[in-house]
Amino acid sequence: MSSTLHARGKPFLIQRIVDSLRRRYFARINRVNSFRGVYSTFADAQRAAPRFKPFGYELANSANWYRNKLNGISLEDYPMVYWLRDALESGRSIFEIGGHVGVAYYGYSKVLKYPPDLQWTICDVPSVVSAGENLAREQGRTNLRFIIHPTESEGADIVLAAGSLQYIDSPSLVEMIGAFRVRPRHVLINITPVYEGPSFVTLQYIGTAFCAYRIFNRTQFVGEFEDAGFSLVDSWQKPRTTRIPGHREKSFDYYSGFYFRAA
Repeated sequence: MSSTLHARGKPFLIQRIVDSLRRRYFARINRVNSFRGVYSTFADAQRAAPRFKPFGYELANSANWYRNKLNGISLEDYPMVYWLRDALESGRSIFEIGGHVGVAYYGYSKVLKYPPDLQWTICDVPSVVSAGENLAREQGRTNLRFIIHPTESEGADIVLAAGSLQYIDSPSLVEMIGAFRVRPRHVLINITPVYEGPSFVTLQYIGTAFCAYRIFNRTQFVGEFEDAGFSLVDSWQKPRTTRIPGHREKSFDYYSGFYFRAA
């Protein structure tokens, strides 16, 4: 009996060792938030994505992420809070693209006094929207609404996007705004990969999935908003190293934020 167990156990032990080595190798060459490849489109990036992980933010099981940010704000949030305070003097509606379960809505409320008639709409992927709606019910927040498609919104006085534009294929934020019935007076953008070189798409590994990820050219990015009738009021940078292996010329060391105001 013991010899049989030993014979069966050896291959099992070898397989466990092999699996462990594979996991370590995968973790070493695919660090969370690492990047790989340079592509022209999201479709090209998806075709090149490794098959051993899901592709896309909806499949990343991200609904429970960022819960630690619901009770306060980070240093990187302060430029947004500074300009949002001014915008709220005249604005009473906010449209946020990629606002997750309400990270900014809950976090900013710790340092901002929202107008009593404020309406805040968040557009995100279905799994996140469901989690956000459940949380809003639990918290009794009746002025927080969630949608899946930007076409479900007529627009708002203020548009926010923090760390989300890089994951969007189309429409662009400028195109979304152009389709709104209510044209925003204020557009606040934060934590966006903008640099001086040509725009491109890469692949980001976020731990549970691979996502297509857009890197923007600064001149083109600002120019699209200016062409749409907005003036750049302020811009800021957050130190954050981005390296694309094999493409040193496309690497940079900061993310950017912007405040645009309707001209």
